[in-house]
Amino acid sequence: MPSRTHPARPIRRALILFLVTITVSGLMFAVAEYWVRQTQPHDDLLAVTGQKKTQSWMQAWAQVDAFSAYRGRTGTYVDGVKTVNRYGFISTPDLPVTRDDPNTLRIVFLGGSSTAGTGGAWGGDLPDRETWPWQVAEALRAKLPGRKVEFINAGLSGYSSFESYGRLWSRIRFFKPDIVVVYHAWNEMYYFNKGDDIVNWRTLPDGSWGFHEEQTRKLYEPLWIDAWIHRSQLLTKARLRLSSQQRGETAESKPLSDHFNPAALDVFRDNMRLIASATQLMGAELFVVKQATLVAADLPIEWQARCRYDFHGFDHRAHVDAFAQVFKILDEEFPADHIIDLTNLSGNPEYFFDHVHPNTIGARKIASGVARGLLIYLANRGKQAN
Repeated sequence: MPSRTHPARPIRRALILFLVTITVSGLMFAVAEYWVRQTQPHDDLLAVTGQKKTQSWMQAWAQVDAFSAYRGRTGTYVDGVKTVNRYGFISTPDLPVTRDDPNTLRIVFLGGSSTAGTGGAWGGDLPDRETWPWQVAEALRAKLPGRKVEFINAGLSGYSSFESYGRLWSRIRFFKPDIVVVYHAWNEMYYFNKGDDIVNWRTLPDGSWGFHEEQTRKLYEPLWIDAWIHRSQLLTKARLRLSSQQRGETAESKPLSDHFNPAALDVFRDNMRLIASATQLMGAELFVVKQATLVAADLPIEWQARCRYDFHGFDHRAHVDAFAQVFKILDEEFPADHIIDLTNLSGNPEYFFDHVHPNTIGARKIASGVARGLLIYLANRGKQAN
């Protein structure tokens, strides 16, 4: 007689298959959950409310300063190749406040992270000796063998002319520099859309200033399901990823303005005048540098992607215009022999990690241009003295 399949067997096989699938899926989920818990931080606030608390990135290397918002925290960083000396100056050999040799030439460099040699979005920090201020000092020592050359790198990540002016009149003047070199442009543009609210520069909503406070950022709108999945770090990460893709609100994807607030240009002009007045008061010569940057009018689209225009909120063409306007102010405010123009380096991706931070090659090019400008001035001053 032909065999007949027992009606319970298919059900039993389906049940076994279902149980095996559930068991394997559960094990895979458990493994994935364990991996996420071991490798990525979890935030219950984020999971339930869509809000994330983050600490300021400056806490690791900076401390509050009474006159320039913040200064470097004394110590050694980046596996020992990046240092901050006892006065809070980055990539600067230790030096006394007063000079021990009247023949010493003392130079101060003011700027942001591209001067400090830190913070490239597509690269890393430059070791002390590869920063362009350090290389300028070495180039001058080679050309001025009878002269002792000391320098201070007073640049720091995030500094604009606001912070540089504060540091110049409050701290640097006691070191009695002979020459001050200003290298600012990109960081100025952080306030180029805040021209009407510049009185609140470097203040928190409560009017105070500091970077030890936690900042809360809303990443997505919470749903009913969040109350159920927030205990799972794996599901929370998936929730965050899907939400950010749906909303499309990453900094890089937000629409950028095609212009900036022109009132900010007057702020920059006044800041440079204040720096010039302080430099004159301390008896030093002031040189301004037209900053080298990847931003250029004819920059190809694929290279524009390396420029974090979203930091400032306006697009490529507006940035080209902003740089042109900043450089025009330098031309109007300072004599030509005290302007060092490095815009011939701009637009070349071989010199930059990203939009403005020089790599090793770029730092060497910048140092060469600045040293050349200073040597021409020193040679002419020597001729006049004779």
